[in-house]
Amino acid sequence: MNRDLKLDSLKGILIVLVLYGHIPFTFFLIEKTILLSGISTFIYFFHMPLFLAVSVLFIKTDFYWLLKRASLILLPYLFWFFYANKRLLIENPIEFMGGAMMGNWESLHSIIWFLPALFSLNFLFFIFYKGTKLVKTILLLGSILAFTFASYIIQIHNLIPFGMDIAIYLFILVHIIKRIYENQNIIEKLNIPLLLVIIIISATLLFNYEPIKTHTQYHAIIDLAQFSVPITSIGYVSFLILNISIFSLFLKFRSSRILSLIGIYAFPIFLLHLMILYKLPKLIQVENFGLNILFLLLTFLLSIVMPIIISKLLMRVTDKFKYIGMVK
Repeated sequence: MNRDLKLDSLKGILIVLVLYGHIPFTFFLIEKTILLSGISTFIYFFHMPLFLAVSVLFIKTDFYWLLKRASLILLPYLFWFFYANKRLLIENPIEFMGGAMMGNWESLHSIIWFLPALFSLNFLFFIFYKGTKLVKTILLLGSILAFTFASYIIQIHNLIPFGMDIAIYLFILVHIIKRIYENQNIIEKLNIPLLLVIIIISATLLFNYEPIKTHTQYHAIIDLAQFSVPITSIGYVSFLILNISIFSLFLKFRSSRILSLIGIYAFPIFLLHLMILYKLPKLIQVENFGLNILFLLLTFLLSIVMPIIISKLLMRVTDKFKYIGMVK
Protein backbone atom coordinates (compact mmCIF):
# COMPACT_ATOMS: atom_id res chain seq x y z
CA MET A 1 0.00 0.00 0.00
CA ASN A 2 1.34 3.42 -0.98
CA ARG A 3 1.89 5.95 1.79
CA ASP A 4 -0.62 8.75 2.09
CA LEU A 5 1.64 11.79 2.05
CA LYS A 6 -1.18 13.97 3.35
CA LEU A 7 -1.21 11.93 6.54
CA ASP A 8 2.58 12.10 6.72
CA SER A 9 2.37 15.88 6.32
CA LEU A 10 -0.17 16.04 9.14
CA LYS A 11 2.08 13.90 11.34
CA GLY A 12 4.95 16.23 10.43
CA ILE A 13 2.99 19.27 11.61
CA LEU A 14 1.88 17.46 14.77
CA ILE A 15 5.39 16.35 15.79
CA VAL A 16 6.69 19.91 15.23
CA LEU A 17 3.91 21.12 17.55
CA VAL A 18 4.87 18.44 20.10
CA LEU A 19 8.39 19.85 20.08
CA TYR A 20 7.08 23.37 20.48
CA GLY A 21 5.05 22.26 23.50
CA HIS A 22 8.23 20.84 25.05
CA ILE A 23 10.49 23.86 24.54
CA PRO A 24 12.11 24.73 27.91
CA PHE A 25 12.10 28.49 27.38
CA THR A 26 13.77 29.16 30.74
CA PHE A 27 16.75 27.02 29.68
CA PHE A 28 17.34 29.60 26.95
CA LEU A 29 16.83 32.49 29.39
CA ILE A 30 13.65 33.45 27.54
CA GLU A 31 10.43 34.34 29.34
CA LYS A 32 7.37 32.44 28.18
CA THR A 33 4.90 35.23 27.47
CA ILE A 34 1.12 35.06 27.63
CA LEU A 35 1.06 34.71 23.84
CA LEU A 36 3.50 31.78 23.86
CA SER A 37 1.54 30.13 26.68
CA GLY A 38 -1.69 30.63 24.77
CA ILE A 39 -0.19 28.96 21.70
CA SER A 40 0.89 26.01 23.85
CA THR A 41 -2.59 25.71 25.33
CA PHE A 42 -4.16 25.72 21.86
CA ILE A 43 -1.71 23.10 20.59
CA TYR A 44 -2.61 20.78 23.46
CA PHE A 45 -6.26 20.86 22.35
CA PHE A 46 -5.45 18.69 19.34
CA HIS A 47 -1.83 17.62 18.78
CA MET A 48 -1.84 14.41 20.85
CA PRO A 49 -5.48 13.43 20.11
CA LEU A 50 -4.80 13.67 16.38
CA PHE A 51 -1.46 11.91 16.73
CA LEU A 52 -3.25 8.98 18.35
CA ALA A 53 -6.05 9.09 15.77
CA VAL A 54 -3.74 9.09 12.75
CA SER A 55 -1.83 6.14 14.23
CA VAL A 56 -4.86 3.82 14.18
CA LEU A 57 -6.32 4.60 10.75
CA PHE A 58 -5.13 1.34 9.20
CA ILE A 59 -6.29 -1.23 11.72
CA LYS A 60 -6.35 -4.86 10.54
CA THR A 61 -8.26 -7.70 12.14
CA ASP A 62 -5.81 -10.60 12.13
CA PHE A 63 -3.84 -11.55 15.23
CA TYR A 64 -0.54 -11.49 13.35
CA TRP A 65 -1.10 -7.79 12.69
CA LEU A 66 -1.85 -7.20 16.37
CA LEU A 67 1.32 -9.03 17.43
CA LYS A 68 3.37 -7.06 14.92
CA ARG A 69 1.81 -3.82 16.12
CA ALA A 70 2.59 -4.77 19.72
CA SER A 71 6.22 -5.44 18.84
CA LEU A 72 6.58 -2.05 17.12
CA ILE A 73 4.97 -0.12 19.98
CA LEU A 74 5.67 -2.04 23.18
CA LEU A 75 9.25 -3.15 22.51
CA PRO A 76 10.34 0.48 21.98
CA TYR A 77 8.36 1.37 25.11
CA LEU A 78 10.19 -1.25 27.18
CA PHE A 79 13.57 -0.28 25.73
CA TRP A 80 13.19 3.41 26.50
CA PHE A 81 11.68 2.68 29.90
CA PHE A 82 14.74 0.59 30.72
CA TYR A 83 17.02 3.32 29.33
CA ALA A 84 15.47 5.92 31.64
CA ASN A 85 15.19 3.66 34.70
CA LYS A 86 18.14 1.24 34.52
CA ARG A 87 19.40 2.34 37.95
CA LEU A 88 15.95 1.72 39.43
CA LEU A 89 16.05 -1.85 38.08
CA ILE A 90 19.08 -2.51 40.28
CA GLU A 91 17.95 -0.55 43.33
CA ASN A 92 14.28 -1.51 43.38
CA PRO A 93 13.33 -4.13 40.77
CA ILE A 94 9.76 -4.43 42.12
CA GLU A 95 9.15 -0.70 41.62
CA PHE A 96 10.78 -0.98 38.19
CA MET A 97 8.42 -3.76 37.14
CA GLY A 98 5.44 -1.98 38.63
CA GLY A 99 6.20 1.20 36.69
CA ALA A 100 6.63 -0.70 33.44
CA MET A 101 3.34 -2.55 33.95
CA MET A 102 1.36 0.60 34.82
CA GLY A 103 2.66 2.58 31.84
CA ASN A 104 0.93 5.86 32.69
CA TRP A 105 2.38 9.31 33.34
CA GLU A 106 2.26 8.89 37.11
CA SER A 107 4.45 5.79 36.96
CA LEU A 108 6.70 6.98 34.10
CA HIS A 109 7.06 10.79 34.33
CA SER A 110 8.13 10.52 30.73
CA ILE A 111 6.82 11.24 27.24
CA ILE A 112 6.73 7.49 26.61
CA TRP A 113 3.32 7.40 28.37
CA PHE A 114 2.10 7.88 24.80
CA LEU A 115 3.17 4.38 23.71
CA PRO A 116 1.06 2.28 26.12
CA ALA A 117 -1.92 4.58 25.43
CA LEU A 118 -1.35 4.14 21.68
CA PHE A 119 -1.28 0.36 22.00
CA SER A 120 -4.43 0.40 24.15
CA LEU A 121 -6.21 2.41 21.45
CA ASN A 122 -4.98 -0.01 18.75
CA PHE A 123 -6.21 -2.94 20.84
CA LEU A 124 -9.65 -1.38 21.40
CA PHE A 125 -10.11 -0.81 17.67
CA PHE A 126 -8.90 -4.32 16.94
CA ILE A 127 -11.62 -5.61 19.28
CA PHE A 128 -14.13 -3.19 17.75
CA TYR A 129 -13.63 -4.41 14.19
CA LYS A 130 -13.52 -8.08 15.14
CA GLY A 131 -16.41 -7.83 17.56
CA THR A 132 -20.16 -8.19 17.27
CA LYS A 133 -22.62 -5.32 17.18
CA LEU A 134 -22.92 -5.67 20.96
CA VAL A 135 -19.16 -5.25 21.39
CA LYS A 136 -19.17 -2.20 19.11
CA THR A 137 -22.07 -0.69 21.05
CA ILE A 138 -20.33 -1.31 24.39
CA LEU A 139 -17.13 0.41 23.20
CA LEU A 140 -18.97 3.44 21.84
CA LEU A 141 -21.10 3.74 24.98
CA GLY A 142 -17.96 3.26 27.06
CA SER A 143 -16.41 6.28 25.37
CA ILE A 144 -19.48 8.38 26.19
CA LEU A 145 -19.38 7.15 29.79
CA ALA A 146 -15.68 8.05 29.99
CA PHE A 147 -16.66 11.63 29.22
CA THR A 148 -19.66 11.54 31.57
CA PHE A 149 -17.54 10.37 34.50
CA ALA A 150 -14.30 12.09 33.47
CA SER A 151 -14.23 14.15 36.68
CA TYR A 152 -14.15 10.92 38.70
CA ILE A 153 -11.70 9.15 36.39
CA ILE A 154 -9.31 12.09 36.81
CA GLN A 155 -9.07 11.24 40.53
CA ILE A 156 -8.01 7.62 39.86
CA HIS A 157 -6.11 8.16 36.60
CA ASN A 158 -2.81 7.20 38.23
CA LEU A 159 -4.27 3.75 39.03
CA ILE A 160 -5.38 2.95 35.48
CA PRO A 161 -2.70 1.08 33.49
CA PHE A 162 -1.53 1.60 29.93
CA GLY A 163 -3.51 4.77 29.27
CA MET A 164 -6.69 2.74 28.91
CA ASP A 165 -8.78 5.64 30.23
CA ILE A 166 -7.29 7.94 27.57
CA ALA A 167 -7.94 5.35 24.85
CA ILE A 168 -11.57 4.84 25.87
CA TYR A 169 -12.21 8.57 26.22
CA LEU A 170 -10.86 9.25 22.71
CA PHE A 171 -12.54 6.25 21.11
CA ILE A 172 -15.51 8.10 19.60
CA LEU A 173 -13.33 10.92 18.29
CA VAL A 174 -10.93 8.50 16.64
CA HIS A 175 -13.81 6.45 15.25
CA ILE A 176 -15.33 9.55 13.60
CA ILE A 177 -11.95 10.60 12.17
CA LYS A 178 -11.42 7.10 10.79
CA ARG A 179 -14.86 7.17 9.13
CA ILE A 180 -14.11 10.58 7.58
CA TYR A 181 -10.78 9.36 6.24
CA GLU A 182 -12.37 6.27 4.70
CA ASN A 183 -15.31 8.28 3.27
CA GLN A 184 -13.92 11.69 2.39
CA ASN A 185 -17.05 12.61 0.47
CA ILE A 186 -18.54 13.30 3.93
CA ILE A 187 -16.55 16.54 4.12
CA GLU A 188 -16.73 17.39 0.42
CA LYS A 189 -18.98 20.42 0.99
CA LEU A 190 -16.82 21.81 3.80
CA ASN A 191 -14.47 24.34 2.25
CA ILE A 192 -11.28 25.67 3.82
CA PRO A 193 -12.67 29.05 5.00
CA LEU A 194 -15.62 27.33 6.68
CA LEU A 195 -13.35 24.83 8.42
CA LEU A 196 -11.13 27.68 9.65
CA VAL A 197 -14.18 29.46 11.10
CA ILE A 198 -15.29 26.26 12.84
CA ILE A 199 -11.78 25.78 14.25
CA ILE A 200 -11.68 29.34 15.60
CA ILE A 201 -15.13 29.08 17.19
CA SER A 202 -14.53 25.67 18.79
CA ALA A 203 -11.11 26.72 20.11
CA THR A 204 -12.61 29.92 21.54
CA LEU A 205 -15.30 27.91 23.32
CA LEU A 206 -12.66 25.63 24.82
CA PHE A 207 -10.60 28.59 26.02
CA ASN A 208 -13.60 30.26 27.61
CA TYR A 209 -15.85 27.48 28.91
CA GLU A 210 -13.63 24.51 29.73
CA PRO A 211 -12.01 24.84 33.17
CA ILE A 212 -8.30 24.49 33.84
CA LYS A 213 -7.53 21.15 35.52
CA THR A 214 -5.46 21.43 38.71
CA HIS A 215 -5.34 17.83 39.94
CA THR A 216 -1.60 17.65 39.15
CA GLN A 217 1.23 20.18 39.14
CA TYR A 218 0.68 20.58 35.40
CA HIS A 219 -2.31 22.92 35.21
CA ALA A 220 -3.96 22.76 31.80
CA ILE A 221 -7.31 22.87 30.06
CA ILE A 222 -6.34 19.75 28.09
CA ASP A 223 -3.33 17.51 28.64
CA LEU A 224 -3.89 13.85 27.82
CA ALA A 225 -0.85 12.68 29.79
CA GLN A 226 -2.56 13.82 33.01
CA PHE A 227 -6.05 12.85 31.79
CA SER A 228 -6.86 16.55 31.79
CA VAL A 229 -9.72 16.22 29.32
CA PRO A 230 -12.90 18.19 28.63
CA ILE A 231 -15.43 17.58 31.41
CA THR A 232 -18.16 20.03 30.37
CA SER A 233 -20.64 19.32 27.59
CA ILE A 234 -19.72 22.45 25.64
CA GLY A 235 -16.02 21.67 26.12
CA TYR A 236 -16.43 18.06 24.98
CA VAL A 237 -18.43 18.95 21.86
CA SER A 238 -15.99 21.76 21.03
CA PHE A 239 -13.06 19.36 21.51
CA LEU A 240 -14.60 16.83 19.10
CA ILE A 241 -15.46 19.47 16.50
CA LEU A 242 -12.04 21.14 16.74
CA ASN A 243 -10.11 17.91 16.19
CA ILE A 244 -12.41 16.69 13.42
CA SER A 245 -12.18 20.08 11.68
CA ILE A 246 -8.38 20.25 11.86
CA PHE A 247 -8.11 16.72 10.48
CA SER A 248 -10.58 17.54 7.70
CA LEU A 249 -8.69 20.74 6.91
CA PHE A 250 -5.47 18.82 6.28
CA LEU A 251 -7.26 16.48 3.90
CA LYS A 252 -8.02 19.56 1.78
CA PHE A 253 -4.37 20.58 1.41
CA ARG A 254 -1.70 19.12 -0.80
CA SER A 255 1.07 17.22 0.89
CA SER A 256 4.39 18.89 1.62
CA ARG A 257 7.65 17.06 0.88
CA ILE A 258 9.40 18.49 3.93
CA LEU A 259 6.49 17.90 6.29
CA SER A 260 5.98 14.41 4.86
CA LEU A 261 9.63 13.58 5.55
CA ILE A 262 9.30 14.85 9.12
CA GLY A 263 6.05 12.89 9.50
CA ILE A 264 7.65 9.65 8.30
CA TYR A 265 10.28 10.05 11.04
CA ALA A 266 7.82 11.28 13.67
CA PHE A 267 8.43 8.24 15.90
CA PRO A 268 12.21 8.63 16.30
CA ILE A 269 11.81 12.40 16.56
CA PHE A 270 9.30 11.91 19.36
CA LEU A 271 11.59 9.50 21.22
CA LEU A 272 14.85 11.44 20.84
CA HIS A 273 14.01 15.15 20.70
CA LEU A 274 14.22 15.83 24.45
CA MET A 275 17.84 14.64 24.52
CA ILE A 276 18.69 17.59 22.30
CA LEU A 277 16.04 20.11 23.30
CA TYR A 278 16.78 19.80 27.04
CA LYS A 279 20.49 18.99 27.14
CA LEU A 280 21.99 21.30 24.53
CA PRO A 281 20.95 24.58 26.24
CA LYS A 282 22.54 23.33 29.49
CA LEU A 283 25.88 23.03 27.73
CA ILE A 284 25.86 26.55 26.31
CA GLN A 285 24.66 29.61 28.24
CA VAL A 286 24.41 32.97 26.48
CA GLU A 287 23.34 36.27 28.06
CA ASN A 288 22.38 38.02 24.81
CA PHE A 289 18.63 37.83 24.09
CA GLY A 290 19.02 37.85 20.31
CA LEU A 291 21.60 35.06 20.43
CA ASN A 292 19.34 33.08 22.75
CA ILE A 293 16.52 33.29 20.20
CA LEU A 294 18.85 32.07 17.43
CA PHE A 295 20.20 29.33 19.69
CA LEU A 296 16.66 28.20 20.52
CA LEU A 297 15.75 28.04 16.82
CA LEU A 298 18.93 26.11 16.04
CA THR A 299 18.31 23.68 18.90
CA PHE A 300 14.71 23.23 17.77
CA LEU A 301 15.86 22.45 14.23
CA LEU A 302 18.48 19.99 15.50
CA SER A 303 15.79 18.28 17.57
CA ILE A 304 14.10 17.41 14.28
CA VAL A 305 17.10 16.76 12.05
CA MET A 306 19.32 14.72 14.40
CA PRO A 307 16.73 12.00 15.15
CA ILE A 308 16.15 11.60 11.40
CA ILE A 309 19.89 11.19 10.78
CA ILE A 310 20.30 8.80 13.73
CA SER A 311 17.33 6.72 12.59
CA LYS A 312 18.64 6.49 9.02
CA LEU A 313 22.13 5.46 10.17
CA LEU A 314 20.89 2.83 12.62
CA MET A 315 18.45 1.31 10.13
CA ARG A 316 21.29 1.00 7.60
CA VAL A 317 23.12 -1.17 10.11
CA THR A 318 20.08 -3.41 10.69
CA ASP A 319 16.33 -2.99 10.46
CA LYS A 320 16.08 -4.57 13.94
CA PHE A 321 16.42 -1.03 15.29
CA LYS A 322 12.76 -0.64 14.41
CA TYR A 323 12.15 -2.42 17.71
CA ILE A 324 13.48 0.61 19.57
CA GLY A 325 11.40 3.03 17.50
CA MET A 326 13.62 3.79 14.52
CA VAL A 327 12.31 3.88 10.93
CA LYS A 328 14.04 3.74 7.54
